[in-house]
Amino acid sequence: MKNRENGFTLFEVLISMFITVVALLGLAMLNIYILKSSQSSFNYTVATIHANSFVDEIWVDLCNAQSSATGTYSTIRSNWVNQLTSASMATDNNNPPAAYAQDMSVVVSWSDARFSDDTNDQVTMDVKFPSSGCE
Repeated sequence: MKNRENGFTLFEVLISMFITVVALLGLAMLNIYILKSSQSSFNYTVATIHANSFVDEIWVDLCNAQSSATGTYSTIRSNWVNQLTSASMATDNNNPPAAYAQDMSVVVSWSDARFSDDTNDQVTMDVKFPSSGCE
């Protein structure tokens, strides 16, 4: 009688190791993508908060913001632009407009070198304030 040992051959062990390595590399790539997406989501949330804070500051003192004589709007806008700069975010020169407007767009953008496409790098908030009812 032949005495046959039960166990794995070297070839079977190599195949199972290869499958394990491929699965672990796939999980590592998935983890990296999830971390990048999480950071992108964080940037989107922060930009939305900045845009909302600008609109909220105008609503707090809407009557004075509507009046070009007081300069309230330009003060709010310049303070807000400075906050964006310190938060590594930006807005272009026309958004929000330099002078108060009843209809305006507030655009906050950021750059993230980890993403090759620029599709998710800005938040645009369209705002319509009520017409002047201040007396």
